[in-house]
Amino acid sequence: MIPNTPFFWKRISTATTEGDSLRVVVFASANYLFALPVGAVLKVIACPLIRTPVENGIGTVDLGAQTITIVDLRQKLIPQVMPSGTLGEQLAPANASSPGFRKQFLLLTQTRTGEICGICSDKPPFLLDIPPEAVRPLPWSYRQAMKLNFVSHMAVVSAVPTEEPLKLLLLGISQILAEKQKTAAATFEQQLHPQRQQFLRISLENEMSGLLPFNFVVEIISVASQEISPTLALPRWMVGLYNWQEGQMLRLIDLQALVCSSPLSPREQLTVVVFELENQIVGFVVPEVCDLEWHALEQVQSPGNAPLRFAGGALPGKRWILDTKAIAAEIKMVNPLL
Repeated sequence: MIPNTPFFWKRISTATTEGDSLRVVVFASANYLFALPVGAVLKVIACPLIRTPVENGIGTVDLGAQTITIVDLRQKLIPQVMPSGTLGEQLAPANASSPGFRKQFLLLTQTRTGEICGICSDKPPFLLDIPPEAVRPLPWSYRQAMKLNFVSHMAVVSAVPTEEPLKLLLLGISQILAEKQKTAAATFEQQLHPQRQQFLRISLENEMSGLLPFNFVVEIISVASQEISPTLALPRWMVGLYNWQEGQMLRLIDLQALVCSSPLSPREQLTVVVFELENQIVGFVVPEVCDLEWHALEQVQSPGNAPLRFAGGALPGKRWILDTKAIAAEIKMVNPLL
């Protein structure tokens, strides 16, 4: 487990697996079974009184001195259904004893930005171990038709041989699966070649290539230039800020301008490598992502008089391993909050 990492999905991915299985918390909503990685669930409580309207499945609830956002998937998936506890069943405590009262549970979880939120469940949640072979992508056409765009994978699990298998819609699982695949590939390669390391190769000026350690790559995205908020009084290699996920602002850095002192030419779509840089997350804007490569560490040579900054090592074919620790130090000198 990595308790101090700021990336919530990494805490999940290192805390939820036992052996080869994925341990999840299963909960019911709108005749669907959903599942969250057990490490993503902070606590399960009885749903308190909801005193604000829930619109489009989103509302708030008071937990002691704290007000948190709640998500009622039942109303989100079936908008015409009045969610329990909105303006009727839970506005008055006496309603809890009425025959039509539907008691809900609340799964407390956390967003990428650290904000606590609650997900409503129609029934008491339960724990389940899912074997990897049970996980499969959810068809895109089904996701579109059933308003399930926020779900990318499902699992079909036979809990009891004599009964129909459970079909679970998995939440917060995409990055975990990517990490498991990345880790499995890296483990296999390193077993064959212990002195090899995997790098993401990106193009730079003058036919040079920069190599970034692949185990720190979070994802690769395309960002439209009009979606970037400019920053003031910063070096020209600081492109701006991008609203990445769930309101998290991603600092975009022109990697070519930083290491080669020549900024990228203006373009409508930018290729961004989202990268974990010294316990922070940044977006490296790059000319082009070329390939994933394995390199023998014994072949790495001293950068010598490298034609670019922050070269940590040299490889044949104008390939330069970038010193990400030195890059992080440079960025912190300009922006101590990074």
